[in-house]
Amino acid sequence: MPTKEEHIMMVAEKLFAANGYNGTSVRDIAAKAKVNVSMISYYFGSKENLMEELFKWRMEEGLNFAKNIVENNDLTEIEKIDAFIDNFVNRVQRLRDFFLLVHTQQVISQNKNIQNFLKASKINYIEINEQIVEIGLEKGVFTKRPSYHFLQCTISGTIFNAMHGIKIYKEYLKKHNPDFDEKQYESQYFQEASAHVKTIVRALIGYQEN
Repeated sequence: MPTKEEHIMMVAEKLFAANGYNGTSVRDIAAKAKVNVSMISYYFGSKENLMEELFKWRMEEGLNFAKNIVENNDLTEIEKIDAFIDNFVNRVQRLRDFFLLVHTQQVISQNKNIQNFLKASKINYIEINEQIVEIGLEKGVFTKRPSYHFLQCTISGTIFNAMHGIKIYKEYLKKHNPDFDEKQYESQYFQEASAHVKTIVRALIGYQEN
């Protein structure tokens, strides 16, 4: 069960994504979360601080999982890469409202703390991938050293574009695939997105299945 602070942040996340930061008031959040405005002030102080804490919470959550993958000695290097990609895809699918916020904040945010959270998160993800690939290169499992910042661009950019295009591609598939299953579409869509990214990454790091 989420804590009271987490519950408020989750409600704010949905409202910010739907109505925009400027289009969402503290009263809107309080009403939707079924709490008093004073409780939001007590936990967060202001709407801006609430937004910052939301980004800090979600970013740390994702990075902790990625770091756990790196430290898991039961996984091979390619299994770590696959787990990293699967986790990224699952988070984007599960937390679509937050990643819509990430996209808009990267473009329009004047909040330096949020910009710093995003920058630190990107650098951490680049370094995590670099650590995994470099070990794989030392072991001879991988044969190519990619540009690590572009490797992360490939992973995150492909997945974000898949998220933004899900409705468009749905219409395309309905038109061109007579066996299209609308009920299974979303889960299958993100599974295919994950498999697609894994194929690209394998080519970039020079990995071939035995």
